[in-house]
Amino acid sequence: MNKSMHWKTEAFEPAKPPCTLLIPARLQPYLRKRYRKQGPLIAYMAFLLGKSAAYRAGGRLPEVDRVTRKYQAEKQSLQRWHVRVPGELWTELRCLAGACGLTMTHMFVILVLLDEEDQKVRTHDGAPTFLGKKVAFFQGVDLTKGITVRKVRFVATDRPAERFLRLIGPGNLVRQLRKIRALMDG
Repeated sequence: MNKSMHWKTEAFEPAKPPCTLLIPARLQPYLRKRYRKQGPLIAYMAFLLGKSAAYRAGGRLPEVDRVTRKYQAEKQSLQRWHVRVPGELWTELRCLAGACGLTMTHMFVILVLLDEEDQKVRTHDGAPTFLGKKVAFFQGVDLTKGITVRKVRFVATDRPAERFLRLIGPGNLVRQLRKIRALMDG
């Protein structure tokens, strides 16, 4: 006899949980430079997550076929960066990381590395950023086969909600997105 149970929960607290990102020491100068250009770290994280759909479409995001999540390599002199990230961004990062089979910090570092690579070759320079409108991640296991399955659905938009813009605060990303919105409306 097979039984099936389903349930759903909705979480919205804490709105900005305290988070710690482990950043390799060699990336800190680049991250500080981008911080000055993009604004607060959460605005930069939103920018990176906005580019993740293009990275995935281009085959640039890793796909780790492991049951457990892959951590960053050892001996990188990881530095702790403490930040309060809006719950939506944190969940979006968690979904993306889970879909790729990585830890959240490892996923953030990979996005920073891809951005650094883009800046060196001027790829996507000036292109609009697309933000997640709805992100869904599912991980399941077929116990009869012993296979872990991951599925993700990412719906992107160039028109983020005003609430989201207020959450990430002032900065270049907010101004860029408002310019895009004005151009599309006008």
